[in-house]
Amino acid sequence: MTKHIESIDVLKGITIVLVVIGHAVQGVASSQHLTLNTEYNSIFILKQIIYGFHMPLFFIIAGLFINSWAKRSFKEAISQKIVRLVVPYFIWSAITAIAMQFASNYTNSGLGIKDFLLSPVVPFSQYWFLYVLFFIHIIYYILINIKICNGKLLFLLLSIILYLLNPLVDDIWIFNNLFKYMIFFSLGSYILDFLNLKQFKCNTIILPTIVFLLSNIIYINILYLNNYLLNYYLGFIIAIIGSWFCFLLSYYIVNIKQKIKNICCFFGKKSMEIYCVHLLILAGIRIVFLKIFKIDELWSIVVFSGFITLLLCYIFFYKIYNTTKIFKIIFGER
Repeated sequence: MTKHIESIDVLKGITIVLVVIGHAVQGVASSQHLTLNTEYNSIFILKQIIYGFHMPLFFIIAGLFINSWAKRSFKEAISQKIVRLVVPYFIWSAITAIAMQFASNYTNSGLGIKDFLLSPVVPFSQYWFLYVLFFIHIIYYILINIKICNGKLLFLLLSIILYLLNPLVDDIWIFNNLFKYMIFFSLGSYILDFLNLKQFKCNTIILPTIVFLLSNIIYINILYLNNYLLNYYLGFIIAIIGSWFCFLLSYYIVNIKQKIKNICCFFGKKSMEIYCVHLLILAGIRIVFLKIFKIDELWSIVVFSGFITLLLCYIFFYKIYNTTKIFKIIFGER
């Protein structure tokens, strides 16, 4: 495996770790109603920083190898995405809905079986990502294969227009998320054409780290202004800088940190599977800490719930996952 491909696995690993940490922070922040003006506002700030770029980065990664997928026949291409996105969406929405129904007195969202019954038309919980990503794939495939113009460029131009107009669009169906994230998916489809990670030296991590931290300080300060449009458009810059930082960090890890590289590669190769299962583990641990053990040190809950979730995912996918075919089916593997 080349360093170039390894760096993508590491990047995916970094991203899914950010998702787990982000949900650990978000779960505590929501359950305790944390804001910038409450105790433990540092948890709220960390949530804002992670949520500023981790989902855009996921969509960028999803677009990296989209060009080879779009060359397949329609039947093969759509079948592959149904297996990889649609099947896990419904299976894990059902599992999560049942779990939330039984734990409805303890969960933050209050979702349950009734919400799952609407999942074909209303994206369920965190699995909105799989739902929206499927439709983005469909749009991309159609535009690429209409053969009357440069479909890839058309998709980019369309995604730019929709991103700019998104604040003016009513929150109907998936339009807001679709219009917001198409542009990042489109950017991902161009990256492999131009990306040459070998040109970066390991010390290049210093500059983007500084830029990233400063930009997020600005972003957090902007929150005080309560200006939706300013937050939205500034959020694009934060997302790009945060994604750039993670790309460089992945190359840094590949070249310098062997043990960390192996762990990140493992998480990266199982990123979609971890995305599906991690929220149930996180929520369960948070409920045990807050409701049963009555732990009121919120940072301890964040750290331990995130760490235990990642550890359990590592053990499951390393030791148990390959023991039966049913796991591959429910996680969307062929």
